[in-house]
Amino acid sequence: MPTDLSSIVVRYEPGRVALSGAVEQDVTITAQSMLNHLLETASQRSIDLVAIATGIYAIDRACKRKLTRHNECGVRTLRVVFEVSDLAFWQQPDIVEQLTDILCVLSGDTWLVSFAKRSEPHQTTAVQRSLDLQQPLPTRVALYSGGLDSAAGLANQLVANDQTYMLLTVGHHVAVRSKCLDQVKKLRQILRTPMLHHASFMVRFDGGVAGKMKSQEKSQRARGFLFCAAAALLADACDIEDIELFENGVGAINLPLTEGGLTDGLSTRGAHPGFLAKMGALVSAVLETPLRFSLPFLSATKAEMVQPLVARPLLAEWLQQSCSCIHTSLRVRGKRHCGHCPACIERRQAFRGGGIEEGAKDYEVDLFSGGVPKDFAYFMSYLENARWWSTGHARVKSRLARHCILTDSTHVPIDQIESMLVRHANESLLTYGGVELLEAA
Repeated sequence: MPTDLSSIVVRYEPGRVALSGAVEQDVTITAQSMLNHLLETASQRSIDLVAIATGIYAIDRACKRKLTRHNECGVRTLRVVFEVSDLAFWQQPDIVEQLTDILCVLSGDTWLVSFAKRSEPHQTTAVQRSLDLQQPLPTRVALYSGGLDSAAGLANQLVANDQTYMLLTVGHHVAVRSKCLDQVKKLRQILRTPMLHHASFMVRFDGGVAGKMKSQEKSQRARGFLFCAAAALLADACDIEDIELFENGVGAINLPLTEGGLTDGLSTRGAHPGFLAKMGALVSAVLETPLRFSLPFLSATKAEMVQPLVARPLLAEWLQQSCSCIHTSLRVRGKRHCGHCPACIERRQAFRGGGIEEGAKDYEVDLFSGGVPKDFAYFMSYLENARWWSTGHARVKSRLARHCILTDSTHVPIDQIESMLVRHANESLLTYGGVELLEAA
C-alpha cells in the first residue's frame, strides 16, 4: 500500500470507490440493474477501468482549483495511485502515457499517475452471461444527457433510420436519470418507436470534502472520461463498436473566445474529436476490442440540429422539455434555466435559429426582453467573435488552426469546421445583434 500522504489513493469495492491519502472521499455508484449485472460479470481489467474512471471524476470534483497571481487558471498537480487488479497491463508505459495525456487534454492539469496491486481480485462471477435485453436488440449505443443536443440528436437519428438504440445516462444526481427516462418515454410515444433501451450510471458523494456543492470544483473538466468509459463497457457488452455522442459541431470543437483560452485548460473538451480519438484508442486496448466514439452532428450547428424537427409539432414541444443550463442547482421557482450562461445563450439561439418559438417563462433572465447577462463581458466577446467569423477575419481562423493542433484534431477537415463556425456566427448575429445594440445604448 502506498504511504506517500501527498498522493490520492483510489480503491474500488463493489458499488463504491474510496479516495484516501491527500483527499478523503467516498463515492457511491448507483447503476441501473442492467449495468449492475454487467459489473458483476465483467473482467478484472474492466472493473479496473470503472475504478479509474470514477476515481478521476471524484478527484476532479473534490480538488478545488486555487487561483493565484502566479496560477491564474488554477492548474492543479494531482498525484494519484490507482489500485488495480491487472497491474501488468496498467503499468505498461504506453498505457500510462495514453491515460495521462487524455487527462491533461481534458482538464489542463498535471496528472502524476501510478498504479498499485490490489490485495485481492475484484469480486466478480466466473460465468460471463449476456445482458438480459428485450427484443429488438440494440444496434447502436449513444450517451444521453437530457440536454438539447442529446434530445435533438436522438430524435433526428430515430426519424432518419430504424435503428434500435441503447442509451446511457451518466450523472451525479438520481433526478437526472428520472428526467432522462421520462424524456425518452415521451419520445417513444411521439415517434411510436418500438424499443429504446436505456441504462444509467450514477455516482454520489458521501460526505467528505465534496459532500456539499459549495465545496466542490464546479468546472468538472474530467467528467467526459467517466462518461466515455461507462459507455465503452456497455457497448462492449452489447457487441457494438461505435458509440455516438449527440453534440453539435460548435460545442464539440469548442473554440475558445480568446487566445488565452487555447491553453488555460478551462474549456470543456468532453466531446472534442481529439479527446474522443484518444479515448477510443485507450478503451480499445483495455477491453481488447475495437471501439470508437463518433459525432454524427459534427458538421451541424445546434440550430441545424433543431431545424429538421420543426415540422413535427409534438417534437418541437418535446425539445423544449430538455435542460441545458450549466447552473444545475438553480433555485428559482418555476425557472429551469438561468437564461444568461453560455449554455442558455446557445440554447435560445438554437431555438430561434431553428424556427421554434419558445416562451420566456422558463428563463430567469430573458435576453430578448431587456434582460442583462450577468457576465456581460462574455456576451460581448461572444458577439465580437461572431462578427469576426461572419467577415472571415484572419484572427479567428488563425486561432482555430492553433486550437486544432493543440487538441490533436487536425484529422478533422478545417474547411468543414470553418464553414460551420461561419454559419453559427450568422445565426448568432441574427439572434442577438439587436440585444447587443439595446444593452450598449
